[in-house]
Amino acid sequence: MGNEKAGKGLQILLRITALVIGLLTMWGALVRTTGSGLGCPDWPLCYGRVIPPLDDIAAWLEWIHRLLAASVTPLLALSALIAWRKEQRPGLYRPLFWALGLVFGQALLGGLTVILELPPTMVAVHLALALTILALTLVAAVRASAPWSARAPHRELSSVQPAASAMRWIGMAGLGLFALTLVGAAVTGSGASWACSSWPFCEGWIIWPGDLLGRVHMLHRLVALGVGIALAWLTVRLATWHGISRGIFHWVLAAFVLYLIQIGLGAINLWMGFPASLNALHLGLAAAIWAAMGIAWAWALGEAQWVEGIPEETVRLSNLWEPYFTLTKPGIVALLLVTTAGAMMIAQGGLPPILTFIYTLLGGFLISGGANAMNNVWDAELDRRMHRTARRPIPAGRLGRGEAMGVALLFSALGFLLLWTFVNTTAALLALAGWIWYVGIYTMGLKRWTSQNIVIGGAAGGFAPMVGWTAVTGRVDPMALFLFALIFFWTPPHTWSFAILTERDYREAGVPMLPVVTGARTAAFQAFLYTVILGLLTLTPFVAGAMGGIYLVGVLALNAWLLLLAFRLWRAPEKAIARQMYHASNAYLFLLFVLMVLDRMIRL
Repeated sequence: MGNEKAGKGLQILLRITALVIGLLTMWGALVRTTGSGLGCPDWPLCYGRVIPPLDDIAAWLEWIHRLLAASVTPLLALSALIAWRKEQRPGLYRPLFWALGLVFGQALLGGLTVILELPPTMVAVHLALALTILALTLVAAVRASAPWSARAPHRELSSVQPAASAMRWIGMAGLGLFALTLVGAAVTGSGASWACSSWPFCEGWIIWPGDLLGRVHMLHRLVALGVGIALAWLTVRLATWHGISRGIFHWVLAAFVLYLIQIGLGAINLWMGFPASLNALHLGLAAAIWAAMGIAWAWALGEAQWVEGIPEETVRLSNLWEPYFTLTKPGIVALLLVTTAGAMMIAQGGLPPILTFIYTLLGGFLISGGANAMNNVWDAELDRRMHRTARRPIPAGRLGRGEAMGVALLFSALGFLLLWTFVNTTAALLALAGWIWYVGIYTMGLKRWTSQNIVIGGAAGGFAPMVGWTAVTGRVDPMALFLFALIFFWTPPHTWSFAILTERDYREAGVPMLPVVTGARTAAFQAFLYTVILGLLTLTPFVAGAMGGIYLVGVLALNAWLLLLAFRLWRAPEKAIARQMYHASNAYLFLLFVLMVLDRMIRL
């Protein structure tokens, strides 16, 4: 009886906590839109006092915001303590402890936001943490009430598990909603709310305004359109999906209805000149939509475990995001980002403006990750036939092709829009060209048709440093073309050494990689020739006067090392040497960019 009372009390406490967090989020919007974020210029006190001056409205608005924030900590701490001591369910108390930890980080960030005078990026991060804390609290609240336990479990594992699939689709829509809310915060924080005085288009621009603030504003509208379409599709899908609980559907339906109201409120907000009360209501509705999707997701997660018998370890948080992360091929993306960052630092002669640096790398990660995800979708059948790739998310059954396609399109679109909005048009178009080259020309065409697939297809990787260069300079000049050529000639020896190492996989899958078609020795000889061309190419910046003596000494040593390995591979095309060549080529490219950055920094 005592445990039952504790369980009921915990449910009530968690609902109150979630309500306070939601109110805090909405009040934060009111503080920001009334310009009261610095109403208390010091922290944690206000004008050096516990209670602000009675006649200062801005100070009171900010002080109430801090008071609400302070009340969240004891509520979460008490909830976590009860869940830990009384319920003893890790799935219940872990989200609360995570939320509690984020609250302390949120308080620190709030103080920095005041001290640094509310930079827009920090305000967006502040909101992101608030939404994460709200989501974790709601997950615990739903688990405490366990609404799915009213359904009798059935343990027949089939190829389609409705609740598990619904959980992933809801999560994807929630990711889009999360991005939309952060973009909305960037719109308000940067002053872009006033950049477009008409709706749905912006000052006569049908798609994309010419100025930065107009692009930031339209980015919010375009993401809102995409999220609206996703919510509409998800609502219809769940309404007709056999085996889905009505509770899950009703919460998604509630989110969609609120979203339609939100669209109308956004237009009214614009026409009325963005009054503070409507702005606060706008973000309050966003938090309510986020909460409805969080409840639906947590319900679907619980139903997947209880009704469908999905093992608990497969629905842990790490296993929920891991398939999506793996889909992007993070190892390849990391190498592309190294060349992008290196090109930016070479162009700048040091670290470029920090926001340009962050937005370029974030946009590059999203669009290249989206391209890799699309490659996974297209090559799913090939991956099933290769031992090396059989454990990827689609062939292993952790993701469906439709879900992977959704992730690919979402990441690609967001990456392109981020680059176009916050960096420049040239960088965005070059990133799009790289996406088209990799997905359209290489993945869908050359990979299956010719043994020279990687030679032409490898040009896709050359767009990454060009994106980095143009992000800083805004133009394509000879140095940018050199960086493109560098990747172009580096790719064949790098990839063919790996293909020699994994020749059996490619042969069984029917992919005409060069070692499969001509044999390992011929492939190794061509890899050696390309390494020679690469070595000669790397000398051109010194000859042209773009690089100095430090670069020359370093590049001669790197070329000697790689040429020696390439020669050894040609003379004895064995797997052990191919493995050395493959790993050495990765290190070679990284060290080459480090050399160029150091040389430019010292010379400038």
